[in-house]
Amino acid sequence: MHPQAEGTTYPDVEFFVDPQRVAAFREVFGQAEGVPPTFVTAAEFTVLPTIVGDPAVGIDYTRVVHGTQEYTFSRPLEEGEMLTIRTRLASIRSKGGSDFLTIETALIDTEGATVCTARSMMIERTEL
Repeated sequence: MHPQAEGTTYPDVEFFVDPQRVAAFREVFGQAEGVPPTFVTAAEFTVLPTIVGDPAVGIDYTRVVHGTQEYTFSRPLEEGEMLTIRTRLASIRSKGGSDFLTIETALIDTEGATVCTARSMMIERTEL
């Protein structure tokens, strides 16, 4: 991974909180109503291929494991709403033969308020 890519932001992407997809998530988690908090992951995955394919980042996805995941909500997601996904590379660090990439993704509603911020860390083994 290339540490100079830290701070990179990616173009905003629209994300529809599709009621059918939400229903599938609810079924998996046995949740009767509402949008499961982990549905945010579906939004994150709209940008992940762009990050993985960005030569400026230089990530070898075949050597990646998921490290941590956290969500900070200002309110629950609502079925049927359109959100804007805004993603940046919050940090890139090397330690002990591995690179650590933290991706920060903000889900923003049509009024410009941040509904949720997701932080995900990917760990790339650089040594065998």
